[in-house]
Amino acid sequence: MKEILPELYELEEVIENNGSHNNQPVFEHILATLAALEQKTTSKRQLLFLATLLHDIGKKETLKKDGDIVRFPGHEAAGAEKLKTILSRFDLSDKDKETITAIVKNHGFFHNLLDKRATSDLSREISEFRENNPEIFHEVVLLTIADLQGGHLMKNKSEEFNFRINFLSKII
Repeated sequence: MKEILPELYELEEVIENNGSHNNQPVFEHILATLAALEQKTTSKRQLLFLATLLHDIGKKETLKKDGDIVRFPGHEAAGAEKLKTILSRFDLSDKDKETITAIVKNHGFFHNLLDKRATSDLSREISEFRENNPEIFHEVVLLTIADLQGGHLMKNKSEEFNFRINFLSKII
């Protein structure tokens, strides 16, 4: 696997520290997210599995530190860009590559939406996202749930974690 996805193993040294992660290596978070995803079902299961494996692949290039807080602004777009090279190593159709890239590029949608929920029309924004992304909507919701379960938000802010899980579960 290291020969096929060396970029993934580079994330062993990239440490997340923010409200959702407590000094957690990005690589460890990805594995925990994959473990959480095992409990989900989708017609695009294999594509979602690969998208989950690669969902944070852009974090190395977007790392920003502010004291003890570590963030990765724009890592979704950076990851989608890296996938142009990475996915060429796999025997996938162009449509499957597009699906995986779209999931990675949009996997932060619900996190960002819920971060700004006090000032957003959630119903309208979700409807627009679903309308603009019908082929990946379900997979992005499932990845977001698994992403939450693979981090430390439950430990750090259990009320917020439960709100997000319940909110996303109702969307499915």
